[in-house]
Amino acid sequence: MRRTIFLTVALVALAIVPLASAAELTRDEYVSRVEPICKRNTEANRRILAGAKEQVKAEQLKAASTHFARAVGAFEKTIGQLQAVPQPASDEAKLEKWIGYLEVESSYLGRIGKALAQGDKSKAQTLSVRLNRNSNLANNTVLAFGFSYCKIDPSRFS
Repeated sequence: MRRTIFLTVALVALAIVPLASAAELTRDEYVSRVEPICKRNTEANRRILAGAKEQVKAEQLKAASTHFARAVGAFEKTIGQLQAVPQPASDEAKLEKWIGYLEVESSYLGRIGKALAQGDKSKAQTLSVRLNRNSNLANNTVLAFGFSYCKIDPSRFS
């Protein structure tokens, strides 16, 4: 009986050790896992937002608003995928703060789309300035990670 209990405990311990080490990601491993997610989102948003700036300049605000609504959907999907990636224990607080900024980013995109749909170009421009400020805060939070695609760069979509 003691031998069976000992073997069971030993097998459970052996099963837990790989799980613990798998959860302990390094920063570089984390970056290598999230960059492809961000790359797909960046490329999708480049396509989604193509022409939106020109439509705003041409006062086709309702047409431009649809671009933003679609971008929000893609961005929210990306945020969900990023949240599913295990984080290095030493960077959890920093990454949670970053993801919080990304959620605010998504909110601003949606609010810009709504302002454009209502024909309020001035409000959309004000929100755009706030969006850019939030992007800078997000980028500064994870500057040490050396992100390429996960760095928010609004010029990619112009």
